[in-house]
Amino acid sequence: MSSINIITEEFIRSAAPNAAAVTNGQKISKTGGFVKLCRSEDNTLIFGECKGSGKNPYYTSADFSGDSPVFRCSCPSRQFPCKHSLAIMFEWIAKKEFTVSDIPEDIISKRKKIAPKAEKAANPDNTVKKAPKQNKAAAEKKLKKQAEGLDIADGFVNDLLSRGVSSVNSSSAAQYKTLAKQLGDYYLPEPQAIMNEIVSAAERLSAAPDDDELHRITALLIRLSSTVKKSREYINEKLESGEVLPEDNILYEAMGGVWKLSQLKEIGLYKENAEIIQLSFTVIHDSIHKADIDTAYWLDLDSGEISRTENIRPLKAAKYIKSEDSVFGVHKIKELYRYPGGMNRRIRWENAVISEPDNTVFKNILSKAEESIGEAVKKAKNELKNTLSKAVCAVLLPYDSIEFAVSDKHPILKYGNETIAMKATDNYPDVCAVLYASDCRFLEKGAVMGELFYNEEDRKFYLCPLSLVCSDRIIRLC
Repeated sequence: MSSINIITEEFIRSAAPNAAAVTNGQKISKTGGFVKLCRSEDNTLIFGECKGSGKNPYYTSADFSGDSPVFRCSCPSRQFPCKHSLAIMFEWIAKKEFTVSDIPEDIISKRKKIAPKAEKAANPDNTVKKAPKQNKAAAEKKLKKQAEGLDIADGFVNDLLSRGVSSVNSSSAAQYKTLAKQLGDYYLPEPQAIMNEIVSAAERLSAAPDDDELHRITALLIRLSSTVKKSREYINEKLESGEVLPEDNILYEAMGGVWKLSQLKEIGLYKENAEIIQLSFTVIHDSIHKADIDTAYWLDLDSGEISRTENIRPLKAAKYIKSEDSVFGVHKIKELYRYPGGMNRRIRWENAVISEPDNTVFKNILSKAEESIGEAVKKAKNELKNTLSKAVCAVLLPYDSIEFAVSDKHPILKYGNETIAMKATDNYPDVCAVLYASDCRFLEKGAVMGELFYNEEDRKFYLCPLSLVCSDRIIRLC
């Protein structure tokens, strides 16, 4: 059981369904929308009456008596929590006067119904529903079907390379698009998405020759070819062994598999009682999958591992999916689920208790930085050898100072006798400019969390800086 004292502006924003709901909740609070404000004597509940569009007020409450907060409102909104629930929490942090009152009978009744569910959930075995028993025959049939689809994707790569990328015209592009569409029948959405992007890029190249576009197509063809090769090996191995169900392997997702939390838990990909803190947040547009991805990097305060969260919002369905935002508190998570992968694994969780970080937290983050730039680059090299991995590796590098080159003012991280140049990327185009404008006090003795990447043009590793960690704060550059 928690209390209403955990309510902060960050908590409200993290609970909100979208930014508009936050704005509307703030407006209700600032314009005196509530005609009655109450709290329970044990500080587990705030409730009140808010003026509505009709003659009767809306009865709104925020209940913190259980492991997770419960928001209730008599308004007809389908958003959860609604703007009135957010507004009453804004009233609380604004230090408005809340009269101590008895808990309403209807809330007591609803709490009694929730209690048995909470007791059942308290059993670790029931925190996430057990994965349903999977049909091995169906899984084997799907793998064989995917193997047939891989032949189509492989034929596409070979045909395009034999003809030449620059030979693509409107007629051949239409044929290739039809071929890519067929992959939808073979449970291969990832190869299908890559094929579609290759065809689109080849059309652009045909209309206007461009070296950057050619390099992009080459990289996509390598990625598709590697996916096909490794997927075929994966399928053959599973069919020969008879172990056809999902396992801890990045190829499961690359071939279009979608992990359920219950499956991740079943194969041991979870951590109990984790504490993490967000180091960066941005929204990245993924042209291949035609989606916006709310992307954040998080540091495990125990292990020092840097993981990522991805909230994928396909453009066609974006309005139905809640967007995420920056958060700044320490997240204490009962069960943290980890996806297969190497560095910067994707993570997910269901519930978290958020608390404000203090100076001990920032000092702990600094202690998790890499021991040297060279070791960090070595780890990144090993990770980037896998063509199925992302083209970047997030790391936390210590620095004695950050200086700027005389020639073009690009930032340089210095630690001991080592240095590494920093460079912006397409996903984070303004970070170096923000760093250049930063207070010079923060450019001495700290750590940079950023993405290491390899530049094919000059064959060097660079660091794209995303945040600075100092002894008393995290400074985000994006």
